[in-house]
Amino acid sequence: MSTVDPMDAPGFDEGATQGAPPKRGFFSRFRHEPLLPEAGAGGAPLTAVIAVMSFLAVLSMAAVLIINQSAGRWTAELRSEITVQVKGATAAEIAAGASAAMRVLRETPGVEEATLKSEAEAAALLEPWLGKNNAVAFLTIPALIEVKVSPTLRDDLDLLRNRLAAAAPGATLDDHATWHDRLATAAQSGQALAFLVFVLVMGAACAISIFAARAGLAANHDIVSVLHLVGATDEFIASEVQRRFFVLGLRGAMTGLIAAFAALGGAAAMLNAGVGRDSFLPQFSMGGWHALWLFSVPLATCLVTAVTARLTVLKTLRRQY
Repeated sequence: MSTVDPMDAPGFDEGATQGAPPKRGFFSRFRHEPLLPEAGAGGAPLTAVIAVMSFLAVLSMAAVLIINQSAGRWTAELRSEITVQVKGATAAEIAAGASAAMRVLRETPGVEEATLKSEAEAAALLEPWLGKNNAVAFLTIPALIEVKVSPTLRDDLDLLRNRLAAAAPGATLDDHATWHDRLATAAQSGQALAFLVFVLVMGAACAISIFAARAGLAANHDIVSVLHLVGATDEFIASEVQRRFFVLGLRGAMTGLIAAFAALGGAAAMLNAGVGRDSFLPQFSMGGWHALWLFSVPLATCLVTAVTARLTVLKTLRRQY
């Protein structure tokens, strides 16, 4: 009777007899079933929580960017503009003083533009407090001159102030320094608060990852024991958990990003349509760099979730096994 050598059998793979693991591509790790199954339906609640964390993180980062952009625009306008106010007992006295002030402004180096507001435009500025047409009917409205100056002149306004006082005794110069300082302080406080919210959200994501990783190890204690028996290392188990948390984090983070963009778009539409179009509220205008910052938030959330889960698993396994 003839015998057949097993090595001559079709389909024989010498590497298979030596227990060589099949090679897998990089993306195949994200397609195969998780080595540690979820405890019940734990993946869905974790994804939902991460989505909420990502939503809040994107909104807080958007607040930082919007405050920075709006404050920069407002402070730049305050730094480049000054206001000259000309008072007088009669309309003729005010008109003469305004003409003298305009002449001084045109002759002063560093004055880029000077615009004398009409009486109607000046009265319109008082309407929110005094009512329509009341200022013109009962008051002698001072003349207002909006002046754009160069940075050199803006740093030293004493000479211009003295020349205005000599030419028009009723003229006063307001450099908006108080408004500039208050606005800068408020912007810094708002940015610090928004960034603090972002940090707290990232901290909450870390805490959630720690609890979820520990719960997953406890629920799959038997599987972890079997993996150790067959020679799996703590690093291998931690890598599998990290991969699983990264996938869940990516799903939740992208869901939160889409929801945040929808909320920002709705808020921008409301403000630009009428609520804040003519008010002192910031206008939403996100450029390319702003969008890049916002898109980096979900990635940061995924990395924080995955890395925290990996470190938690390694620490827990080294303590228990």
